Amino acid sequence: MSAAKAMRAAAISALITVLSLSAAQADTFLFTDTLRPGGVARSDAAFKADEHRCGADANDHFGNVAAFKKCMRAHGWVNDAYKPNRPSSRDPRLSPGDDYISADTGMSCKSVGGIGICGPPHGTVHYRNENGESCTRTGLVSICD
Repeated sequence: MSAAKAMRAAAISALITVLSLSAAQADTFLFTDTLRPGGVARSDAAFKADEHRCGADANDHFGNVAAFKKCMRAHGWVNDAYKPNRPSSRDPRLSPGDDYISADTGMSCKSVGGIGICGPPHGTVHYRNENGESCTRTGLVSICD
């Protein structure tokens, strides 16, 4: 196998790390094995072990990009590709950290262990309550017809 093919195989062999930028966003970084560029790349298990030594959590998330890349480089991995996350189409009415607008209350909610924890939305939300009435919620105030 040529050196170029070995490098390509190493990059394609799922050596992908996800960077946590926030709860809702993640960018992708690709790392290539520099210790064995002309031969067989190290295993994914070796990559994961180095990744966790450098501060990645169980979900492959890490916070300090510069420190993470420097540590990975010290373990023989070089970041050779970066793919930013697509901008999310996040609902602007959601409060930070929330996942959805409740169809029954018009509140901004997040699901925690199967339970919805809700608070007032940003802006105005139109919804139907449990009685089928048309309602409008702005902050904590809800008016139904």
